Parts: sequence; structure tokens; C-alpha cells
Amino acid sequence: MSQLWSKIRYGVRWNPAERLALATRALNLQKVKSIDISMDPLHHDNLSIRTFWHSIMAPKVRLTNPNVRVKTEIRNDRRAPFFVATLEDGQKLHITTENMSAMDVIMNFNRLTGQPELGKAGTRPRTKI
Repeated sequence: MSQLWSKIRYGVRWNPAERLALATRALNLQKVKSIDISMDPLHHDNLSIRTFWHSIMAPKVRLTNPNVRVKTEIRNDRRAPFFVATLEDGQKLHITTENMSAMDVIMNFNRLTGQPELGKAGTRPRTKI
């Protein structure tokens, strides 16, 4: 039996935390001019946008475009969390993150900005920040 069928029969499993780390590794803000995050902290489904916010504020991600403007709006209206990313060419990406995992949000953002959905696995050389 070929290896493909043995994997299909066994069930290929992946670790969500590992996929989130690979998606975060592929984040690149070169084509992004600004990101406006809007969320209600008491909404039941805001973990994914908080993780996205934390990911784009990481120093290695910010080094890809230090001029990107990240604005956060904290609301109290129980609406679903969302963010609007304005690209360099004037296009606006409006992404509602309700019922999405953080991995899906970051992978969709990467795909819509023209980056690979997942970064390369393995160790990287240390960069000086």
C-alpha cells in the first residue's frame, strides 16, 4: 500500500498551535498601509481578533513595515469583532472574525495580501531587533 493511502487511512493530524505559529511566521505587512481593529471586549467570540492583534504587533512582524498604522476601537455594543486592512493600492479588506479561529484569520489575511498562507517550518537564524 502506498504511503498516501496509509496516511489517509490513519488520518493525517495537525496541531492547531503549530499551524498558528506557521501562519504567524508568514505574516508580512509590506503591502498594508493601515489596520483598524474594532472589537467588544465582552463579546463571547473575540479571542481570534485578540490573537491577530497580538500577532501583528510582534517585533518581527512590525519590522516588515514599520510605517503601518494600527488603530484599535474598543466598543460596547455586543457586535461581532472585525478589522479593516487598507492596502497600499487603496483596496480595503473587511474581515469579520466571528466564529473563526485565530489560525484561519491569519491565513485568510496572508492569502488576501498576496503572501503564502503558512510560513516555512524549521529553525531560523536569529535576527537582531
